[in-house]
Amino acid sequence: MSYNQIVRLVVFTIFCSVFSFVSFTQIRPVKNPSVILFKNIKPYSFEVHYDKVKDAENYLVLISEKGIPLTNPIDNISYLKGDGLYDSKVAYVGKDTFFIPKGIRANHSYNYVVFAFNGKPGAEKYQIQNPPYDVIKTKGLNIGHYYEEIIATAPNFTSQLYDLISKHTVIPYYNYKTTLIEDVELIDTTKGMRYVECVYTGDKKLFSGPFDWTQQGYSREHTFPHSWMPTYPANNPEKPEYSDFHNLYPTNLDKANSIRSNYPFGEINGKIHYEYKDGKLGEMDGVLVYEPSNKQKGNVARAIFYMLTAYNSIDVNWALPSKQNENLLKKWHYQDLPDDYEITRQEYIFDKQGNRNPFIDSIDFVCKIDFYTMMKSKKCLLNIEQINPNELFTVLHDVEKNNFVVQSKELLDLEIISTNGILIQRIPINQNIPFFDNGIYFLKVSYKNQSFIRKIIF
Repeated sequence: MSYNQIVRLVVFTIFCSVFSFVSFTQIRPVKNPSVILFKNIKPYSFEVHYDKVKDAENYLVLISEKGIPLTNPIDNISYLKGDGLYDSKVAYVGKDTFFIPKGIRANHSYNYVVFAFNGKPGAEKYQIQNPPYDVIKTKGLNIGHYYEEIIATAPNFTSQLYDLISKHTVIPYYNYKTTLIEDVELIDTTKGMRYVECVYTGDKKLFSGPFDWTQQGYSREHTFPHSWMPTYPANNPEKPEYSDFHNLYPTNLDKANSIRSNYPFGEINGKIHYEYKDGKLGEMDGVLVYEPSNKQKGNVARAIFYMLTAYNSIDVNWALPSKQNENLLKKWHYQDLPDDYEITRQEYIFDKQGNRNPFIDSIDFVCKIDFYTMMKSKKCLLNIEQINPNELFTVLHDVEKNNFVVQSKELLDLEIISTNGILIQRIPINQNIPFFDNGIYFLKVSYKNQSFIRKIIF
């Protein structure tokens, strides 16, 4: 090959490289992916797939829980994961045609749309014509046949539950960060940052980069305190009860975990000694107690009931300490029924540990146990607040039409819930409540900052 031929070949190669670079980074992709697919759908997770576009370098994926996103990305603007657009936020930015979103919740619908784009940061060219979109709804409680051998009326009901849930995979305490924190607790937000929420106070810790307990000032709170455990100290060597995920929640170390210490839970009606956002330490009938956020009260009760049931054995006697009011916990259990966040945790922990919290799956189970003695309870001594019909609402039973009519000026929300905690129907104000199959249900009434539970029988 002559010198001139070599020169022409080199020039041609450079030209092709430049042309290819320009075509991919400066020219808008001809089209978008044609379809979105969802795989491996669980209550807490799923996979998002879309087909590769030949002339596209990157993809921008938007997510919304309010419907199909209608906002398009704007050229020459760089978006980061978690950034909010008008009706959506960025779920993914990058070269891959597959990703697993984090912070997913059970029983939720998520709408996705995908845009292909080229260009360096600040010079992006988005293809906004005919982007694929679809919606995915996550699963809820997946109880299956887990309790099929449990006889709730049997005298040995508590030992049956123990035999069922005590045998599980033990996950080390230090693995909480790489499992529950990373897969469930962390939520993406603007500018590529994330946050974790303190369950006791509602405090949201914003941070960038990897999660670190010390840097974020957070800790794994034992809802049933370590010092209450009959096996205390249970952390050296580490025992299953110390690292049980059903009992561990993320909390602000200095402003919640340390403040709560090992005080019993309660509702403060006297002097408040410390308060931070939705959590506070104070006096209940002269006794020092810790009162968490309202939305965590039911979770607290169910975590404590679980620990007592999962570890009370012939060899080691677990029972609720006398300083902790049992009826209060049972009241919290019914006032704050399992929500989608708690169901998400339940299913995630079940997949990892291999056992379930029975008091999330069946809200009636708490009535069948005396947690001070861990024996079968003969009756449920609950102090569930009764609704004052003159102040809140009136329920009229129309025998001929077999329905209820709800009337209220102050009522914000009304829900019919099954005895295993599943929301059956949310009823608009001043509309009829359908007549359900015969059985026991719970009517949850919410107004202002309070909610009440009333057992009803059809």
